[in-house]
Parts: sequence; C-alpha cells; structure tokens
Amino acid sequence: MTARGRLPTLTAVSLELSEFQKTYVYETRAPVAEVLADLKALETLDAKAEQKRRMLWIAAWVCMGLTVALFLVPFLVLLAIASFATGIALFIIRSRASRSDLDDRRYGLVAALLQRFQVDLDANAPVDVKLDLAPVDAERKCVGKRKRGRWDSEDFADTWLSLHGRFADGTHLHLSAVAHLQKRRRTGRGSSGKTKTKTKRKGKSLLQVGLRVKPERFPGLTALEARARDAVKLPPGARLKRLRVAEDRVELRVLLDEDWVARPPKAPRPSEVPSGDRPRPEAPSKTDASRAVTMMLLSLYQVLNYSSSRGQPGNVRSLP
Repeated sequence: MTARGRLPTLTAVSLELSEFQKTYVYETRAPVAEVLADLKALETLDAKAEQKRRMLWIAAWVCMGLTVALFLVPFLVLLAIASFATGIALFIIRSRASRSDLDDRRYGLVAALLQRFQVDLDANAPVDVKLDLAPVDAERKCVGKRKRGRWDSEDFADTWLSLHGRFADGTHLHLSAVAHLQKRRRTGRGSSGKTKTKTKRKGKSLLQVGLRVKPERFPGLTALEARARDAVKLPPGARLKRLRVAEDRVELRVLLDEDWVARPPKAPRPSEVPSGDRPRPEAPSKTDASRAVTMMLLSLYQVLNYSSSRGQPGNVRSLP
C-alpha cells in the first residue's frame, strides 16, 4: 500500500475509567503515545463532568424559579413545594459531584511536557507516570490539624505527580510535583451579635526535576555545585528553592504560586482583534509551569554539558 493510501494509526487507550474513578489516581508504565492517549481520555471525562455539573446548576435554578411562579397559584402549592425540594436536591447532587471535576492543569501539564520531550525521550523505553487528580484537600492528604491563635488550621501535602523516563542519551529523568495547602477557619460573633465564619487558604507548589547520569561520563560534577547556581534560569513567578549536585545526579527544586497554569493561553492574532477595540491593559500573567520545567531541565543539562566538556581537552565549555 502506498503512503497516500495508508490509514492513520490509532493509539490504544489503556485507562480503565471505572478503576480510575474509585481513587482518581492514574498510574501506568507505558510508551509516551499511550500515556498521551490516556490523558486525552481524562480530558474527555473531565469535560463531561463539567458539563453535567453545569446542567445540574441550570436545572436547580429553573426549579427555584418555577417554585416562585407556582406559589402564586393557590392550588399549585404542593407542586411548588415539590419543585423547591427538587431544586435543593439538584444543588446537593451538584456539590457532591465536585470530586469528579478534575484539575485540568495537572493532566494538562503532563501532556504538555510529554509532547515537548517526546522527540528526546528514548523511543524504546516506557515512561512511569503516577498522577493524583483527587482534590488537594482530600482527607487522605491532610498532614496536620492544629490551633493557630483563634484559627482552626488544616495542612495538606499532595504529591500529585511522579514521572520517570529516559532520554535518548541515556540520562534518566525524574519529575515530581507537590502541592501544599493550608486552610484556616474561625467562627465568632460580630458586633451585631450574629455568628460569622471566616475562612482563609494559602498554598504553593513545589516542582522537582532531577537527572541521573553515569559518573564516568560527567567527571567532577560535585565540584560544580557552587558555580551551577549561576546556570539556573527560571521564568517569572518561579523561585529557586534548592540545587543539588552529586556524583551521579543533578536536581532542582522550584517553588511556584498556587495559581500557576499548565501553559498560557494563546494571544489572539492582530487580524482576530476588531479594529475598533482599544487594547486593554494586560493582567499580571500567571506562572507557566511547563516553561518552568523546561527551563529547569535546560539549566541542569547546561551543568552536565560543562562537566562532560572538562574531560575533553581544548573543548571546555563555560558556565554563566
């Protein structure tokens, strides 16, 4: 069959949705193409869940509006009560369905990175992925409850991503992400005598990228730790927490704000903006997590390249 007559190859989806929905943890060891197909299936599942919650929201408010109309007709009071009860039930069902509304940033980040690194990964080696899409404040992720002054505080640590792979040059990649969240709650009486409840929450995300290598290929790595910090380049919003250089590995840890994005939305082309519209002032951009990981990886490779060049007289590269 000629190339023109070939049918496109479809990648099989290995994701068992029924099993995934029990824990909301996706874990696999598979080729990149298969993982990307699974992530696409998760995206579809998430879209359906969002649509369901949206329809429940609309239906609940329709019932509430119908309740008001029915109460105006004396002999339809029973129907009004039934409509009100139905609306309340729909609100409750929607609230309970919030667990199925996945954080699209998480699977979106993994998909963006795998698509970006796919050409550099070893085609014959699978990747190991563990992706936890349960809410960050799930009970099993709570690491402590205590009193902070007048506030009741809950702390959560959510190691939601672990990814292992191997690049074509033999270097082993490990990427992990941890979300930290603190929720505070305080109940008291205001000046009016009414009981009021105040809540606060703050969080941060920790990204770690590590590369494991053969020491003989990269001599003198440990001696570069002091200078390696100058090689680290990060995007706005990403803050260096730790750099570790050992004989057989280099690792970077970076902090991001809680409201990071997997990748920024595409800016509209000039031809897509109506000529009469005035340019609006741009809102502060959120940290691009996929760019942060990419720059972390490039920074680590710069250190490795310098180390390997030291073993080649006349070909020594310099760090910034």
